[in-house]
Amino acid sequence: MSGSGAIVEASGYSFWLDGVHILKDVSFSVPKGEFLSIVGPNGAGKSTLLKCLMRLHGGGRSTGSLRVAGQDIGVYSQRQLARVISYVPQAGGWIPPFTVREFARLSRFPRVSAVSGLGPEDELAVDQALGLAGLDGLARRSLKTLSGGERQKAYLAAALAQGAEVMLLDEPAASLDPRHAAELARLLDRLNGESGLTMVMVTHDLNHPLRAGGLALVLAGGEREYFGPSEGLLGAGVLERAFQHPFLYLDHPSGQGRLVVAQ
Repeated sequence: MSGSGAIVEASGYSFWLDGVHILKDVSFSVPKGEFLSIVGPNGAGKSTLLKCLMRLHGGGRSTGSLRVAGQDIGVYSQRQLARVISYVPQAGGWIPPFTVREFARLSRFPRVSAVSGLGPEDELAVDQALGLAGLDGLARRSLKTLSGGERQKAYLAAALAQGAEVMLLDEPAASLDPRHAAELARLLDRLNGESGLTMVMVTHDLNHPLRAGGLALVLAGGEREYFGPSEGLLGAGVLERAFQHPFLYLDHPSGQGRLVVAQ
């Protein structure tokens, strides 16, 4: 696909860390407002790619280019980059010692000065983000008191309050039970569809790209195995080559699309 008009673009991008060649000549192009799902086996370089987009791997070496909003990521200061890209981490791990609202307010840092602090526009952005994530009633609750699903929505609300054009999500449903994972998936689909927010999500759920539509990038051994419409995951042995494992492709009982099941 052409990179013309792309808001996120990789062109022949390779990355080494501590002498290990992690990403190898990866290219893809994501139009504004698109949903890109990144799938692949463990160790394929999926999370590393997100961290490279956020410039969190400063000690590594790279060739090729990564561009966001029309510019190479190297021209941005970290503060400028945070105005363009937000990030939603996995559900597990360390929990920040803040309330839901405090955490969302902190995400406005790229847009305010240390002197002036948050203004009415910033507070409105926080209110709107909490509302979109369905967290109005939990705004004063500590993140540590929330369930995994609620906490993940709080991380999503903070990313929304940041006001960036692109949201990166690293396996956001990895630690969630099926109900909360389904709720989060529906919320992401709604935000992408209604607000036009560009989303780039790493996921181990091979059926999510088929439900969400949009684009899919398959990585295996640091290389691009497939890039194109998500329905392309259903054919030509794409998943079999990437995972070195057989899959079944079944019609969904509801009649809505198809399912991928590992044999």
